[in-house]
Amino acid sequence: MNLQAYLLTILAGATYLSATAQVCYLPEKPQIGQTVSFTYTPQGTPLAADSTIEGRYVYYGAPTTMHMSRPATVKLTKQGLDYVGQVYVPKKDAAGIMLMFRNSMMPQRNDIRQGRMYVIPVCDASGRMLPHAMGGQASVYNRTNFLYEAGGRADPNWVVALYEYEIRQNPDVRPLYWSDYLSAQIKQRKPGYGPKVKAGIESYLASRPSPTANELNTAIQLYESMGDFVKANALRERIKTLDPAGSLAQKDRAMAVRNQPDWTRKKAAYQAFAQEFPNSSYLPALTVMMTDGYFKNNDIRGLVAFVEQQPANHIDVLMLNTMAFQMADDKRALPEAEQLVKRALTVLKTQAKPGNVTGDWATEKQLRQRQLMNTYARVLEQQGRYPEAYTAYQEVMVPDDVDNSDPRTNERYLLCALQTNHGAEARPLAEAAIQIGKATPRMKTALRDWYAKQPGNDNAKADAYLTELEADLKAEQRDELRELLINEPAPAFSLTDLQGRTISSAALKGKVVVLDFWATWCVPCIASFPAMQQAQNRFQSDPNVRFLFVNTREGGPLQRVHDFMNKHPYEFTVPLDASQRVANAYKVQGIPTKVVIDPKGRVRYRHVGYSGDPVTTVDELTLIVEMLKEEK
Repeated sequence: MNLQAYLLTILAGATYLSATAQVCYLPEKPQIGQTVSFTYTPQGTPLAADSTIEGRYVYYGAPTTMHMSRPATVKLTKQGLDYVGQVYVPKKDAAGIMLMFRNSMMPQRNDIRQGRMYVIPVCDASGRMLPHAMGGQASVYNRTNFLYEAGGRADPNWVVALYEYEIRQNPDVRPLYWSDYLSAQIKQRKPGYGPKVKAGIESYLASRPSPTANELNTAIQLYESMGDFVKANALRERIKTLDPAGSLAQKDRAMAVRNQPDWTRKKAAYQAFAQEFPNSSYLPALTVMMTDGYFKNNDIRGLVAFVEQQPANHIDVLMLNTMAFQMADDKRALPEAEQLVKRALTVLKTQAKPGNVTGDWATEKQLRQRQLMNTYARVLEQQGRYPEAYTAYQEVMVPDDVDNSDPRTNERYLLCALQTNHGAEARPLAEAAIQIGKATPRMKTALRDWYAKQPGNDNAKADAYLTELEADLKAEQRDELRELLINEPAPAFSLTDLQGRTISSAALKGKVVVLDFWATWCVPCIASFPAMQQAQNRFQSDPNVRFLFVNTREGGPLQRVHDFMNKHPYEFTVPLDASQRVANAYKVQGIPTKVVIDPKGRVRYRHVGYSGDPVTTVDELTLIVEMLKEEK
């Protein structure tokens, strides 16, 4: 006798726990509304040596009543070697109770009857098990975590047998179990399961005069789980024929809107979709896509009109914020940018928690409010409406949290404050930002210049004021940079620059020399040039500091370097290292590479790459140069 037949033979008898050695209960055939008393004997189980034992149970019934299968604890009373407890059978929906036992102090120690649990099926007045008394057990295995939380795994053969017994005993429940039964056979993976499951799908659908869209969708999922996408797609077409306004048809139409490359046609397709399916679950995402499309197609007036027409749940406030801020930064379409951010602020006030927000919505909402107000302030500032911008910035700034502030926002706040004669009010935050490195160079200069104009001050006092503000931060930065310093001999070199002049290391003796190895094709090299120009500018009046931008690894005609420098207004001295001899001598592994040589002719600093942060690059190089100048 094979295992399946064996299981079917024993199911009817083995289900009653009175036949087991561990559990017995009364009444033997409980009915709804009754209290069942049971006795658990742990001898011969994993809990035989335990003294703190409790029961855990779930009710079960039809697959449509899984809400009642939430685990609960039943207290047990020890009587000799046994434990006694009671559970009540609800008057509605319950077809049985599944029990397991565990050590209440160490829940991982438990008795789950080798994964089958202990089962108390509910009966009718004649003593016959209720419908779902068997199939409902399989639903607990497949649709809840009750067994998994106890560290067990369902036996696929047992699950299939439970479903088969249920369907044979109660044929009218087949519509509730057919898909779970076939899915269990797929998990069972017995030889020949594929044709058998496909035959089961076809047999079930054929037995239904008019299969529902849900049934067809379930069949699609079963086919796809076996890799039969041809039959799955055929059913999709059938669904769309049966329900031309259903989810699958909407999905296809939505995809057609997404894939339409022509912007004019895309707008028309979207409008048609919105009119035909105003309540479609696909519409909010399509609306966000169209919002992005208006922006990318630079149809700003159309964008504003479109956004104003949309309900709040179709609007992505963070997307509008990004668009408005970019427009403000570019100083274009500022009235429209203002309309967009105002719309976003209005939506945020009543917006429900989005599905992609996992944390506390009140906290996240407050953060988004500050982001939007920052953009609103930026828009106002760019329109020259400084008093309004300053008021808006005050809602953005958090004086007690300067550590997490943005240097650019700090800069804009101070500039607006100075424009509106609120310098004294903004001064504490600006000073704190400078002291912890959250200030831009422009912000530092603005505060310094404002301070110089205050009564009793002058430029010298202002310089000393700024130096004092930065003193602790620079000391920390110097300490960190000292850890990066090296000490190697600087190889001698002699190169010719773009003007035909000879540049030699011998002529630079006694100076701090910054070498920047680069090539015209190197994107990070070019990206770092604005920062390098700023760094060079800081020492343009210092005869003891030289910057050399050594072109190397060019791999092309010399004219390309001339053309690049003629096109860009950098005031660089560009020696040519066509043979890479100097780059190799200075251990250049990749470009850009910055090398700093001290006045004694020693290589003290080498850095490969560009971080993308111009402020950090300028400040770091400046400190390195100043440190080397100060060395005796």
